[in-house]
Amino acid sequence: MSYEKEKDEVINWLKHPNELGKAPFKIEFTKEFTDPEGIHCLIFKFKTGALSPWLLAIHSDSGIFSEEEKYDEKRDIEQAQALINYLKQYWKNVALNAEESKKRAEKAKSFCAFVLKAEPKFEPEEFLKLYEEEWGEKLKGVDDDSDEDKEGTAARIYSNEAGLNLVFGYMDFRIPNEEAEECAQYNFFWKEAVETTKTHKAHEVVTVMGIGEIRDKAMFFAKALVSLCKMDNNIGVYMNGVVFEPKMVVAMTDIIKENKLPLLVLVWCGIGREETGVSCWSDGMKCFGFDELEMVNVQGRQPSEIHSMMLYIIDYCINQNVSFHDGEEVGLSAGLKAKIVKSKGFNVDMEGETLKISF
Repeated sequence: MSYEKEKDEVINWLKHPNELGKAPFKIEFTKEFTDPEGIHCLIFKFKTGALSPWLLAIHSDSGIFSEEEKYDEKRDIEQAQALINYLKQYWKNVALNAEESKKRAEKAKSFCAFVLKAEPKFEPEEFLKLYEEEWGEKLKGVDDDSDEDKEGTAARIYSNEAGLNLVFGYMDFRIPNEEAEECAQYNFFWKEAVETTKTHKAHEVVTVMGIGEIRDKAMFFAKALVSLCKMDNNIGVYMNGVVFEPKMVVAMTDIIKENKLPLLVLVWCGIGREETGVSCWSDGMKCFGFDELEMVNVQGRQPSEIHSMMLYIIDYCINQNVSFHDGEEVGLSAGLKAKIVKSKGFNVDMEGETLKISF
C-alpha cells in the first residue's frame, strides 16, 4: 500500500510554520509496524532539498511527528518508536494539564507591585482619570472613605466590571533597607535604574485581588500599571525582583489592547554570567500558578540565545497553559530536547524549588 492519504497529511504537518515550514522536496512511505501497546505506525522518509539526506517522519495512532532526524534504514523502527513514546507522553501531559490548571488557579500568587514616587503624594484621582481615558472603563470605589486615612498612609480599593479589586496602599516613605535599589541593578534594559530608584521618596503597593481567571487578573493588573506609569510622579515599578522603567511598561499598551498578555513586564526574565557559563531565570511565573524556571550555567550558547529561549518557554507555558514536570523530557524545537529537573532554587525562589531546564 502507498498510503497516499496519510502521506498528504504528513506533508501538511511538515508545512506548518512551527515545523519544516514548507512541503518536503520528496517523501516516500517505507514501512509500517505496530508497537507493543498496539499503536499502529507508518514510517515515512523525506528530503528538504535535492541534496539533503533522508529524514524520518511518522504517521501513527498517537499522531504525526518528526524531529527531522536523519533516517536510518537499519534503525527506523527504533527511531519511530522513540517518536511514538514522545507523543504518548505528550497526550498524557495534556490530560494531566487539564487537572493541573485547576490546581494552578488555587496556588497562584497575587499580582503585586511597588510603585516608586518622586514626591510623597498620593494621587488616586489622577490614576482613575487616566485609567478611564486609556481603557474606556470607569473603576468603582469600594469602601473609599478618605477619613480613614492615617497620617503618612492611605488606602483605596477599586473594582472593575468583572468584580476584581485593585487595592492601593500608599506610604509616604522610601522602601526600607535599600531593597529597591538593590534589585534595580538587575534591570539590564534601563541604565539609569539604580540612580532613578535612589531618588524615590514614597511608594504605594498595588495588588489585584478577587475571584476570577488568572488571565483576567493579569490583564487588569497590567492595565493599572500602564495608567500608573503615565503619571509623572511615578518613577519606577518594583516587582518580580527588579525595578521596571515606566516607559517600558507604557510601551505594552498596544499589546494589551490586542488582548495579549504583556509578559515582558508581568514575568521578569533575568540573565547573568557564572564562572563557566550563563544562567537565566524567570520571576513572576508563580503569579500564574507555575513554578519558576531556570537554566543554570549553560555553556556553548550566547547569552542572547539563552534569554530568547527562556522568553519563548515563558510565553509557551503561560499562553498555552502548559506545565513542565520533574523528570520529563520536552521538545522545544526541531532537534532540540530539554530535560526538566525540579530542585532548590539557584537564582530565584532560593527558599523553594524551581524547574531546571538543561539541554
